[in-house]
Amino acid sequence: MVDLKGKNAIVTGAAVGLGNSYALALAREGVNVAVCDVREEVDTLPDTLRESGVMAAGWRADVSQPDDVRRVVDGARDAFGSIDILVNNAGVWGASVADDDLDKSLADYERIVGSNMKGEYLFGRAVIPIMLAQGTGGEIVNIATDHMVTCGTPNDLCPGLPSCPSSQPGGWPRPRPTGGGDAMDLYDAAKWGLNGFLFAWAKQLRPHNIRVNAFCMGATDSYMLRSFHNFEPSAEEEASWMRAEDNAQALIDLLKEGPTGRTGENLNFCVGRPVKLEPPLQPIYILKEDIDVVA
Repeated sequence: MVDLKGKNAIVTGAAVGLGNSYALALAREGVNVAVCDVREEVDTLPDTLRESGVMAAGWRADVSQPDDVRRVVDGARDAFGSIDILVNNAGVWGASVADDDLDKSLADYERIVGSNMKGEYLFGRAVIPIMLAQGTGGEIVNIATDHMVTCGTPNDLCPGLPSCPSSQPGGWPRPRPTGGGDAMDLYDAAKWGLNGFLFAWAKQLRPHNIRVNAFCMGATDSYMLRSFHNFEPSAEEEASWMRAEDNAQALIDLLKEGPTGRTGENLNFCVGRPVKLEPPLQPIYILKEDIDVVA
């Protein structure tokens, strides 16, 4: 297990929800944390993080804008001296369907793909050269969705837990179809696109002890999910959600694996599965020899 104390991290979309939980959990482990978000709540977050005895910095920034990305990454490096961890969490949800008119489609594309895919791309591209120049390895965790690897998909890797909704009478079919439905074409396209970064970056960066993994998040209590329900979820719906704090602990456990741990893996966090770091899976979309630990 790797000691995270003294390492330096960037967490995007950290003002509320999952990103906030990630930032707080890292600080409790002694990690210096730089945060960004478009929301004003990010302004006070660095002071909260410093209560854990770490250095912290924060910016209001739009992850889809290159100048904002440069400002955050350069600012984090200037504040801490190095960057060891990137948690690419920022994202938005929005409804988009195939028969939307072109004007709405263009606006939706810029907002949804800009945040959920372009933002992760830009932050990765900004941070990776820094990690390579440091020569001390690094960690990149992209936050994706269980629409990519969800309950029963891939079928041969799903444990079929009794707690899973697919195991309940009248529950989901197993395997549950991937994808979020006909109102999420842009959201799903952006999140599926993260696989391109995951697999290519994991292969290229493994020799440099830089790991790249993705958390495929299902229904987790967060600002985004509550907005999906107009901030009035039913008690039954809310009770089924996973806790962001539990997923933040899974992030810490993943980072503590260190350079000899897994890479190039989509980690499945969907309703019904325990919210914890599960044992590494054999790769099925990437060759094992491409991501084996370098001696």
